[in-house]
Amino acid sequence: MAVRFSGPFAPMCEKFVAQKRMLGAEYTQQENILRRFDNFSSAFEVEPYIISQELASAWSCKFPNETDMNRYNRVMEMLRFSKFLVTEGYPSFLTDSYPVKCSTHTPYIFTKEELQRFFRVVDSLESCPNVPHRHLIMPLLFRLLYGCGLRISETLALTKADVNLETGVLHILHGKNGRERLVPMSPSLTKRCADYAKEVLEGKPSDAFFFFRMAGLPYSRSGIGKAFRGFLWDAGIPYLGKDRGPSIHDLRHTFVCHRLNQWASEGTDLNSVLPLLSKYLGHTSVVATAWYLRLTAEVYPEVIRTMNTYAAGILPPLPGGEDQ
Repeated sequence: MAVRFSGPFAPMCEKFVAQKRMLGAEYTQQENILRRFDNFSSAFEVEPYIISQELASAWSCKFPNETDMNRYNRVMEMLRFSKFLVTEGYPSFLTDSYPVKCSTHTPYIFTKEELQRFFRVVDSLESCPNVPHRHLIMPLLFRLLYGCGLRISETLALTKADVNLETGVLHILHGKNGRERLVPMSPSLTKRCADYAKEVLEGKPSDAFFFFRMAGLPYSRSGIGKAFRGFLWDAGIPYLGKDRGPSIHDLRHTFVCHRLNQWASEGTDLNSVLPLLSKYLGHTSVVATAWYLRLTAEVYPEVIRTMNTYAAGILPPLPGGEDQ
């Protein structure tokens, strides 16, 4: 096996990455950040496997021509690694000063008609010899993303045991920042999962990936992203680039906006249902979920009066958001 790390933290980096992947994380982009940090650390006097405040501060500085988002990702990955080192008995510095997380991506909210066209495309896929179950996987995978508002990382990490076909509940074992939650599905989506499992997963062990490529390997986010952009093209939905999308994550945005719009149209007290939606999405607080109220009101201006009536005072500015 090729050595992935060569800096002063190399053995612990290897152990950290192995732990992440054992827990089901793809951990590819993060590994690249960790490798850069390990190499960066070589210029410092490093006590074995301890991140000093000096090293942490230097790594947290903004690099030339670096976006705020990239800097944020670098610093947060160092923080996660620092916490791991502390649990391993190496008292590393834990910063409580985080860089601003800004994103230039404007959420794209699909219309119901666009979603119908998109799913007509994925439903028309034919069996492929190289990936024999692709025509069955893609329609269900994208329905989970939209129908349950899942993140793509959560969907790809699902195992056979995580999908309870009796209760219709998904077990998200390692959501964002390691948060665990249960996500109920609609009866129709549960039936689709059951039909898929009967055809594709019969005889597979409980820890087999629910969605897999050849040899039981999980799909990569980049592979699904490439397929997604192809489906958009076939559905006549323009892909406008990284900053304007649509992105896979916009299916999650769309799920929330459609749900809030329906509640608002029905006159539901949004203050009472927002905490439930927050738990469903895996947010740390209702404040993070409230970001969607402003987005929904801008996409559906006809319900802005309802939004103001039931959510007055908690509508945050649109750009930003925790996750989302």
